[in-house]
Amino acid sequence: MALLTCKDSGKSIYLRDFHRFGRLAHSVDTLLNYPEITRIHAVIEWVEPHWYIRDLSKNGVWLNGRKLEKHSKSQLALNDKISFSELNKVTYQLTSIESPKDLLLPVANDSLDAIVLERYHFLPNNHDPVIIVYFDPHNYMWCYESTDDHQVSPLEEGQTIAIDGQQWQLFKAEMTSQENTIDLSPISTNDLEFIFSLSLDEEQTELKVKHNDGLQDFDVRSHHYLTVLLARYKLADIKNKFAPEVQGWVQVKKLARDLGINECHVNIQIHRARKQFIESFNNMSADTLIERKRGKVRFGGEHYVIYKGQTCESTE
Repeated sequence: MALLTCKDSGKSIYLRDFHRFGRLAHSVDTLLNYPEITRIHAVIEWVEPHWYIRDLSKNGVWLNGRKLEKHSKSQLALNDKISFSELNKVTYQLTSIESPKDLLLPVANDSLDAIVLERYHFLPNNHDPVIIVYFDPHNYMWCYESTDDHQVSPLEEGQTIAIDGQQWQLFKAEMTSQENTIDLSPISTNDLEFIFSLSLDEEQTELKVKHNDGLQDFDVRSHHYLTVLLARYKLADIKNKFAPEVQGWVQVKKLARDLGINECHVNIQIHRARKQFIESFNNMSADTLIERKRGKVRFGGEHYVIYKGQTCESTE
């Protein structure tokens, strides 16, 4: 995340990938309310791997004391100083030049740091989450889910959510490059083979995923038992010759009963499994592992094998 800091006030501005400065309140990202500032005065934009500034004004923009040529792009560097007016001496300094990232910003609490959004977050912490925030690649949008009611809701630009009594606001910095940042690979479930290994007492479950000539080790995790149980449901439906579109779907309530845990814990386990998957295959959708719809879930894989002890229990 790039930061532009006002030298006078110390206030920092998080930069979007196409960040406009000017006097036109509803059309700019940062309002500069000075008489000599034009409606769209300047733009700072991210063109990987660099940030650039362009002067769009009538009255000029200064970079490190040098007046910029109008409409031409000038590459920015860390600690560069920018002035948008010759009359008003307010100077801004580029204090970070990292690539743009969507953020959750704390509301009315300067002591908290921004949360840099990747693709999956358990908040306020991984061990005891109350909110799960994740990116939906199908609809190109952020979503959040309360662990209390399991309701999935879209999270829009500027919207606030409460986490442990603190309000957080979504700041979308990647608006014009979002499709590039979540560019999904053409890999499909047909390209993957899921290999489950259970201990004889089914107390431990290991998962490995084969893709082309590579083997990704997901190690032993408690949430793998949930995933292998979903794979068993799907295999039973296949053997019963159910139609492909209904194979494997199971109510979360039934899954909770079969696992002996409550629905809240089931949903957290589902998210843990999906999070580990997309962190290992970060260009794929979480639905590739576990699909969800209206209180139901199913295993998303097409090719899988289940070993119990040294014996192959089933394969598809």
